[in-house]
Amino acid sequence: MHKNVTYPSALACTGCGACSATCSVGAITLSINNEGFYSPSVDHTKCVECGACQRVCYKYTDLSTLPTLGDQACYATCSSSAETHATTTSGGFAYELSKWGVESGYAVMGVIYDYASDTACTTIVDDIAGLEQLKGSKYIQSYTEEALHNFVKRAISNPSQRFICIGTPCQIFGIRSLVEAKHLKNKILYVDLFCHGVPSYLVWDPYVKQQRERLGEIKSVNFRYKGNGWHQYSIRLVGERSTYCNYAYNDPFYRYFFDNVALNTSCYTCKLRQRRAPSDIRIGDFLGRAYEDREDGISAAVAVTPNGKNVIAELANNQRVNIVGEHTVEECLKSQSTDDYNGIDLRNSTIARLTDGDIEATKRWYVKQFSLKHRIYLHLKSLTTLLPQRWIIALRRARRAIR
Repeated sequence: MHKNVTYPSALACTGCGACSATCSVGAITLSINNEGFYSPSVDHTKCVECGACQRVCYKYTDLSTLPTLGDQACYATCSSSAETHATTTSGGFAYELSKWGVESGYAVMGVIYDYASDTACTTIVDDIAGLEQLKGSKYIQSYTEEALHNFVKRAISNPSQRFICIGTPCQIFGIRSLVEAKHLKNKILYVDLFCHGVPSYLVWDPYVKQQRERLGEIKSVNFRYKGNGWHQYSIRLVGERSTYCNYAYNDPFYRYFFDNVALNTSCYTCKLRQRRAPSDIRIGDFLGRAYEDREDGISAAVAVTPNGKNVIAELANNQRVNIVGEHTVEECLKSQSTDDYNGIDLRNSTIARLTDGDIEATKRWYVKQFSLKHRIYLHLKSLTTLLPQRWIIALRRARRAIR
């Protein structure tokens, strides 16, 4: 057995890329595997079996040392700028945090959508103009390798450089482990997301190819379009010839995403997605009853550490964000994906069928595997989206009121 990330483990690889960035001999590279997820490959002719990659890897770590979401303060926030609030995924907290960071001398690590490759890419931004590309959630796995190598180089060459690192919980875990392994002394604010999991590029690639055939060259991808109401998940793509916009339950990509049939294996039992937080702040949508009447979007910001709480307070004191409510973490978690997902066998069969690139045929197949009750539920959800938006909002509020 090799003393590297190919060594068997009870946990599955998250594709965070920390192993590649910590390898001193360049033996590890990150690429999309045959299931459509980023994963490491090891060149055994270069590997010296030092074990450095295992020391930063989620698969071999005792996660019990990480903070648990429990009694921390959870703030409902939104940007104090109407323009920022309107052009961000929910309340605009992440953008205001990043803008404050850049203006305070931080470099910001976040995710952009690369239209040339139709992939999400982690990158490091140093100016306000660059922050525009970071706006909005990207509901696909991001490529981190180049950004993490750049991060380590910059941190070593300039120990006074400060960073804000924003990503999924597994990515932030990897970055934090990397910082500890490299003994970096830089001041870093870790920010992770309430995460549902990441879907396979075996879904996204054929989906966006079909959209390009209809719309022409894709100019804009908005994974969380608020034009149909913030509570109604919608996707919007703008092409050179036309625009596509659809509700999640009528859109094939989102159906795979919310049906949990094509997520990365690690997502199904991820402890970081659930209650373990490797961050200073965890952010996301504040969904549920508390802000049922808000269609403009409200961000949830959990102060996991005292450092995180201080930063949230500074943003509020400087009137960059408005705190519209303070809640327990449990209130926020009610509308987040914090349980294990069932159906790993269905997931494996779905991924295998997706290799032929026919996402519609595969979707028809996997839906037939659901119970009759669940199939009826999905059909009713789809039919509901045909109603006028004000009726959809009224029905959703009525349903939650009787729960």
